[in-house]
Amino acid sequence: MKRIFTFFVFVLATSALFSQDCGELFISEYIEGYGNNRALELYNPTDQTIDLSQYSVGRFSNGSTEFTGVQIPAGNFIEPNDAFVIVIDKRDQMGTGLETPIWNGYQLWDVCLDEVTMEPIIDQETGDTIYCVQYDAGGTPLVGTEYHDFLDLEGKGDVFLTPIYNINNALYWNGNDAVALIKGTDVAPDGSNIIDVIGVIGEDPENTIGEPAWVDENGYWVTRDRTLVRKKEVKKGTGPVVFLLGDTFDATQWESYPKNTFIYLGAHDSDCATSGTKDNFNQVEVQVYPNPLQGNTLTIESAYAVKSAQLFNLTGQLVHSVYPGNNTGTFTVATGDLQKGCYTLVLDLGEYGMISRKLVK
Repeated sequence: MKRIFTFFVFVLATSALFSQDCGELFISEYIEGYGNNRALELYNPTDQTIDLSQYSVGRFSNGSTEFTGVQIPAGNFIEPNDAFVIVIDKRDQMGTGLETPIWNGYQLWDVCLDEVTMEPIIDQETGDTIYCVQYDAGGTPLVGTEYHDFLDLEGKGDVFLTPIYNINNALYWNGNDAVALIKGTDVAPDGSNIIDVIGVIGEDPENTIGEPAWVDENGYWVTRDRTLVRKKEVKKGTGPVVFLLGDTFDATQWESYPKNTFIYLGAHDSDCATSGTKDNFNQVEVQVYPNPLQGNTLTIESAYAVKSAQLFNLTGQLVHSVYPGNNTGTFTVATGDLQKGCYTLVLDLGEYGMISRKLVK
């Protein structure tokens, strides 16, 4: 989806919409790494489960005010004080060049060698030998046989989107693109549905500061070859950040880590987090098993009446639904014949809201 964002002076009046702390989703992590290693983490600071299909993520490319976005597929929900990871869909391990796959944890991890002397690189402070991912002469990461969780971006994704650049390139940012989270599918003419922005809409830092990325106070790149994690005291998104209005990128909201740092994905430390009953309810009072699924039957234990149970695949397609008739306690649900893969089970608990569980077949 594309939409030209025409800015008017009255966009300033929309700032009140973004003043409530802990009241709306925001971007909690940003990854711009090697090759196609691209990801966003969203955080839900509220006390309600949020239907992510009401939101889109994307970019304003190279200083453009035209938004290219992708709607999060139906069937994806984010529970209170939880995080949700969106990853570019480049998972074909045979891919090369522009189709280079995202890392899956099997990249070869060995001693770093000095490019000139070919001697091991030693940490000057600790005296320890430094390890790193190994590359071939063409700059492609080598594949090993040992799995390392800290190198696994694929395994941390909740949904994988935009596999084909020429169809939708919303997730193909490269440091000088403003990345945004919006409510809905298109940017409103006054920008009132822009929730959060990394970078500045309408600015290309190549042109304004001569760098391929926005930088911090010391001039170091922040949005290229980096992982950004939102600081815990940040409780809301930025709203519109617009070059024509004199806005600048606030790097102080973020902790910056080296590229290909994935260890923080999947959870976010926020001052918005609480231990309220809604969160406890989501985590404890509904049990779903077995997981991984075995056979065609799923058992649900719930102290609350279950009005419906819907099963979605990774693309957001509804593959099975049942209506248990407000059952409580322990009951079984026939799932039908499912292909192997990852699924999201969404339970409608009436007045208590909806909750979701990740399942594997």
